[in-house]
Amino acid sequence: MTAIRRAVNAYLKGLKYVMSKPSWKNRRRYIFASFVIGAFMLLSGSIAVLAGTMTDISDLVTGGVALISLILTSYIFGAVWEDKSLNNKEENPDG
Repeated sequence: MTAIRRAVNAYLKGLKYVMSKPSWKNRRRYIFASFVIGAFMLLSGSIAVLAGTMTDISDLVTGGVALISLILTSYIFGAVWEDKSLNNKEENPDG
C-alpha cells in the first residue's frame, strides 16, 4: 500500500512540475509523441505489407495518416488562436 502511495505521489509531483512549464512546451512534447506514434503506425503497416500478413493493414495506415494530419491541424489552429487572442487587443470593427 505504501509503495502505491509513493508511486502516486511521485507521479503527482512530476505532473505538477510539467504543468508549471509554459503551455507550448507541454503541447510540443505531446505533439512530438503523437507524431512518433503515427509514424510507428505507418511503419508497422509497411512492414506488415512486406511480410505478407494482410491483417487490417488499411486500419494502421488510415489511423497513422489521420493521427498525423489531426495533430498538424490542431497545432496550427492552436498557434493561430493563441497568437490572435494574445496579440490582438483591438475592438471588433464589426460591432
